[in-house]
Formats: sequence, structure tokens, C-alpha cells
Amino acid sequence: MKESFAADLKPGQAVHTTFLVQSKELKKARTGSTYLEVRLQDSSGAILGRMWEVDREEFDFEPNDLVRVKAQAEEYQGVIQLRVRAIARHRADADLRDYLPRGRRDPEAAFAWLLERLRRMPEGPIRQLLLAVMEDEGISSRFKLAPAAVLYHHAYLGGLLEHVCSLVELADRVADHYPELNRDLVVAGIALHDLGKIEELSYQGAFHYSTRGQLVGHIAIAVDLVRDKMKELPGFPAELRDRIEHMILAHHGKLEFGSPREPMFPEALVVHYLDDLDSKLESMRAQYAADRGRPGDWTTRNRALGRELLKPGAAAEAAAEAPGKPAE
Repeated sequence: MKESFAADLKPGQAVHTTFLVQSKELKKARTGSTYLEVRLQDSSGAILGRMWEVDREEFDFEPNDLVRVKAQAEEYQGVIQLRVRAIARHRADADLRDYLPRGRRDPEAAFAWLLERLRRMPEGPIRQLLLAVMEDEGISSRFKLAPAAVLYHHAYLGGLLEHVCSLVELADRVADHYPELNRDLVVAGIALHDLGKIEELSYQGAFHYSTRGQLVGHIAIAVDLVRDKMKELPGFPAELRDRIEHMILAHHGKLEFGSPREPMFPEALVVHYLDDLDSKLESMRAQYAADRGRPGDWTTRNRALGRELLKPGAAAEAAAEAPGKPAE
């Protein structure tokens, strides 16, 4: 059984527990001495560790291995880190669920909700396509498990599915407000925009990019996956094909953000902005959770947003956690 978790560590605490290795690197200190830097994770989060003045270059572990660590927890610039005394590969059996971050929703229940929503769509090529994709066991088994990112947002098992379910709910609300939108087209863009993440990311151990993900990227992978499904549907409309592929290609919004096209019709614009909103709000939520015990009014720097975040006040936190009540 794992003895302690990264998120619970306090400054000065002696640490003797196991972690999954995200990365390891030998570096040179300003004094010229060599030190080992490791990024470690468990289901509660990630933590940086350093072993100073190492006298060897070989260690018996690699990224994605489990290791047993003896260390002292220290605070540096408001962030808990580990001063590692000893680290070695952990060869005993372990439950990987203790080492991989997981979402708040049960993936089977979330996927059942998504399928039920798609099945309520009117008969037609969009419904046919979405069900052909989501009812494919080779796709759905990975879609339920994949994170939405390695680090920046929804970076946990089932994160991609949670992200898409959240976006579908938002899409329905936006389509209610703007009745001129093609609701089904927006839902299609939402459901398919990040489909390539199931191949771009590797999530059997510490999250990282697959070789195909590094070379091709999730946008191009998604277009390939969706186009293959369209070919299985006789007579799929060419214009609809182009619009769906455009929403996938344009969902990052800007050329400099990785989209080969920028949104060129309303539904594509909605997909982009909802995706951007949901991912950034989740990044903020995760930052607040990670810094809950940190003193002061500000979080540590959020890497996705490139800035520190003002913490909600105690009253705001209490209101956010309280059950809703009817407006007066």
C-alpha cells in the first residue's frame, strides 16, 4: 500500500513512499557538481525531486517505472519539492490507480450519458457519423480512458471524455441562446475535435506524447479517424464532410496556436471558444486545488495560462460549494 501522496506532503515532512517517474535528468549545478532531477507523480498530482551531488551517472530506473523514494519535503518559492536521499526502482506489485490521476466522473457513466445524448439527435448523416465513431469499441475503449492533455487541462484518466461531455452541455445551452446555429453541427464538432488525443497521447504509465503524436499531432490524427468513418457511410455529403473537417482543423482558433485553419463559419467559432473556455477554467480549477493549502492570496504560476491566479475568498469558496437556491 502506498504510504503517502504528493498533494498531502508538508514542508519538513520525512517522505518514504513510492511514485511513478515522469522524467529524470542529470544536471550540473552552478558549483559544477552533478545532481539528479526527477519529476514524480501519483494519483494526487506531480512533484519535483532533486538528489544533490550524485557520484554516479547510472540509476536502475527510467521514466514510467515505479520508484521508492526516501526524501525530505521542502518548500521552494511556495511549491513543495523533494530533497531526495535515496531512490531506486520499486519491483513489488502495485496498484497503478495509486499513480495515475483520475477524473471526478465515472467514465462508464459519463460515456453512457454521451451516447444517450447523441442517440437523441435527429436521423441523418451527422447522427450516423457520431454513432459510428463512438460505438466503435476500438475507439470508445480509448476515448473513455484518455486524458485531454499531458499537463495543461483535464490531464487525468478520463479527462478527454469529461471535457467533451462538459462541452456538449455548453453547446446545447449556446444553441438555445443562438437559435440560428446548427445545433447538430456544433455537437459534431465538439464530439470529434479532440478525437486524435486517443492516439496522440500515451497513458498506460506517466502521460507523454506517443511517437505518432509528436510527428503528426491530434488535429491531423482526428481528421484521419473521422474521414475513415465517413468513407464507411455510403453517400456521406461532401459539403458536410468539409464543414466537419474544418471544425476539427480550426478548433485551436489561430494559426500560431496550431490550427492550420481559423474558424470560418459560426459553428466552427463556437467550437473553438467553448473548447478554449472549458480547458482554461479546468486549468484554473486544478490550480486552485493544487494550491489549496498555500498561504497568501495568490497561487503559484499556472503554466497553461502563464500567470499567477488570485485565489477565491473564503466566502466565494463557500458559496461555490453550497447547493444552489432559487433566485429571489
